Amino acid sequence: MRSSLSRYTLIVKRWAWVIVLGVVICGSVTYGITKLMQPVYQATAQVILTIGTNQSPYESTNAVIALQPTYAQLVTTPQVLQPVAARHGLTLKGLSNLVVVNAPSNTPIIKISVNNSDPRFAAQLANEVAASFAQYTNTSMGGQVQPIIVQALPPTDPSQPKPSLDAGIGALVGLGLALALIVVFEWLDDRLKGPEEAQRLLGVETLTVIPELSRKQRIKNAEDTPALAEGCRILCANLNRVQGAHPFKLVMITSALAGEGKSTIAANLASFLAMSGKRVLLVDADLRHPVLDQHFQLDNRQGLSNAFLEMWTQVQPQMEGQPTELPSLRVLTAGVLPSNPSELLQSPLAQQLFKHFRESKQFDYIIFDTPPLLPIADAQILASYVDVSVLVVDASKTARSLLTRTKEVLTKAGTEFIGVVLNKSQWSEYGFILEYLGSVQQRPRADISMSIPPTTASSNGSVDGDTSITASLRKGSD
Repeated sequence: MRSSLSRYTLIVKRWAWVIVLGVVICGSVTYGITKLMQPVYQATAQVILTIGTNQSPYESTNAVIALQPTYAQLVTTPQVLQPVAARHGLTLKGLSNLVVVNAPSNTPIIKISVNNSDPRFAAQLANEVAASFAQYTNTSMGGQVQPIIVQALPPTDPSQPKPSLDAGIGALVGLGLALALIVVFEWLDDRLKGPEEAQRLLGVETLTVIPELSRKQRIKNAEDTPALAEGCRILCANLNRVQGAHPFKLVMITSALAGEGKSTIAANLASFLAMSGKRVLLVDADLRHPVLDQHFQLDNRQGLSNAFLEMWTQVQPQMEGQPTELPSLRVLTAGVLPSNPSELLQSPLAQQLFKHFRESKQFDYIIFDTPPLLPIADAQILASYVDVSVLVVDASKTARSLLTRTKEVLTKAGTEFIGVVLNKSQWSEYGFILEYLGSVQQRPRADISMSIPPTTASSNGSVDGDTSITASLRKGSD
């Protein structure tokens, strides 16, 4: 129930502009058109039928009510309308189209209305038609029924159009059209509806869900953005849990298409793992569009590509990466961009390189930021070398059909697909997480320096060098 309500809330937020646009456009256009239309006035004369007999008033009233429908049909006969039409130079059909007869049930009243752009002329015609009707009934119907005429007065307000009312109806029509379009768009929409659907399509667990960040939040450090920081911590915790059950070291972070946030996720994952005491090497394996050197402000003249361009004995020390501000995090940049990355990644040199990474005792995790899977072959080749892969999905735009293809590619590559990171989530059910983090942010923080001592050898190898990390927990930073 709550999930369905959250989904409908998200749909309303996503398509609110369509609803507003439909209501405003249709309402405004309708109002403008009706203001330009010539006003039409309706004048109504009433004819009260009476019977001059010796019957009781009750019997007379019943008799008149019984005759009223018949007499109402006589109003539009040629015998009644022809004298009025001839007097004003109108055709019989033209006058008949102007006259509207209404006979309210269970009353002796006949209402004769005339519609015209001139209110005085409308009242004049209504009165003349009523008088002609009275004359006709007196002369041709034996005078049994005696009509009493209540004359029409020139109306002051037009009967149509009514701009305000018509604009409201137009706005409702616009709302209906907007809702119809939203239903069609949602039916055609191939995006994920929730993390459960991602798990069902890909057959793996959701390692974390990171909500869509505002432009102001995106320019901050991950530690200064609670929603992003906690999402990365959850990702680290889940990765450590999976590694504890099935040991691995080489982790590939990829996505179906470019622009889904995989490089940012890879950098934040490596940083948070390092801050938790893990020894991490982050490798920029995107030899077409590398970004990690800019993210960490490192020299990119020496990097991964040098393993294919120089003698292994010369470049082997460089494969340990460059130091960063976090002592237990090192980054291996992409290096000089080759013209044939796919061929190089399938060469024997690549196998030697990944054998070196796998046998390295210096790191708990070696994380590879790779190109997207579907556009080019590089990531598919890299997937055959790593232990496990993590897929980053832009929940706001990635189609379900692309995810199905991505799963097939990863399965064929032979890598173990352990989970998915849902990035840029707009799902409103995660709003309570943001509310909680916001309340936590408002509480005061004490400055605490935490020193993490060197750890013992893990299942992936021993510790080399200093793994001491100092983390400062300041007010408003966690």
